[in-house]
Amino acid sequence: SRFLADKLGASLGQTLLIDNRPGAGGNIGTEMVVRAGNDGYTLLIAGSPTHVINPYLYKNLSYNPVKALSQVALVASAPNLLVVSPGLGLTSVDDLVKLARSKPGQISFSSAGNGTSGHLAGELLRSQAKVELMHVPYKGQADAISAVIRGEVAFAFVAIPGTLALVKDGRIKAIAVTSAARSRLVPDLPTVTQAGYKDFEVLAWYCMSAPASTPAPIVNRLAAEIEKVVNEPATKDKFTQLGMEPNFKKGQDFIAYMAKESAKWGKVIKDANIVAS
Repeated sequence: SRFLADKLGASLGQTLLIDNRPGAGGNIGTEMVVRAGNDGYTLLIAGSPTHVINPYLYKNLSYNPVKALSQVALVASAPNLLVVSPGLGLTSVDDLVKLARSKPGQISFSSAGNGTSGHLAGELLRSQAKVELMHVPYKGQADAISAVIRGEVAFAFVAIPGTLALVKDGRIKAIAVTSAARSRLVPDLPTVTQAGYKDFEVLAWYCMSAPASTPAPIVNRLAAEIEKVVNEPATKDKFTQLGMEPNFKKGQDFIAYMAKESAKWGKVIKDANIVAS
């Protein structure tokens, strides 16, 4: 958010102030923007949880992300790593699935909490591989990773930042990445799709939105400026440092992408009976 604000501020001749509103999986900040005026001076940087996942997790969500927001642009996305406990001797997704099939319901995976990207990725693998797995939610990614290192759980899907150093040290083993194609962030790692699980793509993604009915010229101008920023070499370098990749979509392309993501994760959440913790 701060990097994007600095870049956009320079191109727009405006000062963009960051107002962090944490809580409820991003719902608190989103609700504030939904209630704001539609003059283009209050914007939202959020992403997959607030736009396609939380509507299924929270029974009394006060906003509909499709109706209550004008979607400016998708900006970036970040795949997860599939990491396993080194003591298990697993080297591939096939190895992990075979282990799970040999011990139905006994192989567990950790996550940063119910409904998080890591949890949903594990449920998607369970569904596609048709195996019984046990989910163990923790209070954050650091605890979820520590559980894998200690062998308390067999595996986890985790964000790249903060994890690669542990992989290089041999404290944890990465066996796949959750992008549709190999990621330039970890080019040597195969994808889960390459292991035979069609359309297995799990990305945390980040976008800009504005209150509903924000005038189209404002939305279009913001999208155009974001596209310029995303295409700058400095942006790609910065995103790499953050474990992300540029992923620009605007207009109907972004709206269609949101609809596809909503349908996919809505089914996973409903099938697994996941609720916000």
